[in-house]
Amino acid sequence: MTPISNLERQVSAALRDQIPVQGLPGVSIEEVKENPSPFDISFELRSGKNRAQVVGEIKQTFSPRTISEITPWVRRLKELRPDVAVMLIAPALSEQSQTFCLENGIDFLDLAGNISMNIPGKFTLRRTGLRARARGNDPPKKSPQSSNVFSGRYSRVLRVLLEKPTLWTLTEIGRELDEQTRRVANAFRTSAEFSFSISPGTISKALASLEEQLLIRRRGTAVVVTEPKRLLMQWAEKYKERYRWRLRSSFKTANPFGKDLERIKAGIEPLVSAPYAFTAAAAASAAAPYVDLDVVDIFLLLTKSDNSLRKLKPSQEDSPPLRFITPYDAGVFLYARELREIPVVSDIQAYLDLYARGGRDLKQADYLMEKAIEPRWRAA
Repeated sequence: MTPISNLERQVSAALRDQIPVQGLPGVSIEEVKENPSPFDISFELRSGKNRAQVVGEIKQTFSPRTISEITPWVRRLKELRPDVAVMLIAPALSEQSQTFCLENGIDFLDLAGNISMNIPGKFTLRRTGLRARARGNDPPKKSPQSSNVFSGRYSRVLRVLLEKPTLWTLTEIGRELDEQTRRVANAFRTSAEFSFSISPGTISKALASLEEQLLIRRRGTAVVVTEPKRLLMQWAEKYKERYRWRLRSSFKTANPFGKDLERIKAGIEPLVSAPYAFTAAAAASAAAPYVDLDVVDIFLLLTKSDNSLRKLKPSQEDSPPLRFITPYDAGVFLYARELREIPVVSDIQAYLDLYARGGRDLKQADYLMEKAIEPRWRAA
């Protein structure tokens, strides 16, 4: 028999302690057995009078790529034993991995309590959306592919891939970031020091993580986003989770300049020396002036000019307030451009902010996707 690993012992103990099914009335795990060849574990799942035999494959983590590789094997086993659930079991499964399992009919369970099992006509159980928590004094472990490619410097790689969804090599992505640094600095005529450039190692890690999540595909030495909308939607969901937290670093001021973006630009430009750009509904309104603004969102790198902006006085007319947001990463200015001489973020960044705001801004996000972003993808 194969020796039982520490991970398998951890999972066995959690199953016996009913950790994965806590909060599910009437559901229990019984008859836990380690190392029942050729599987790592087996147990019986009970709910009332229902009984289901489960065999499981245990790993520290399952990425979508790993799951895709073993999916044919799992399906073959289910065909041979339709009365038995074949589960993928890990301490924690990412949302992407859970979604991939659900889309492909793969049963899974993690120690956070996420579970999905379906034996047609006999037993169905599903609970998702729970997050892993550290147990005891041990912090939750992260695998290399669990790095968050949707934030910080990693997100600059996403911006390149989504702005131009074509074949990219690691070297070409690095060159594109260097070129965008020069372009934005010249276009925005700023003396502030900033750079979009990141190391080849950071680019490589981002690409490896995206590949593990099946969000990009390899084509020799290059990569390509085969489903850019799916990638952007996953990013938008992650962005939304932290949006309100990011707004804590923002500040609102009165608007003495009026509703017109040209006038707002003319008013704030003498007060700032760092790059700034309109985003969200304000960015959308530069192309579609019919958009009604309740607040004008502006990304601004912090400088000493911050104090003068805070002292702006309201005007006599009913003008939307200005909200200056410190970007979580300089990458929010990637592919920024001028529309009618108004600096605005890229359509990708505007979409993220509109999606995160929700409500009526979702309609504007959908409009931006349909009329601006998707046509550019189809033309790539």
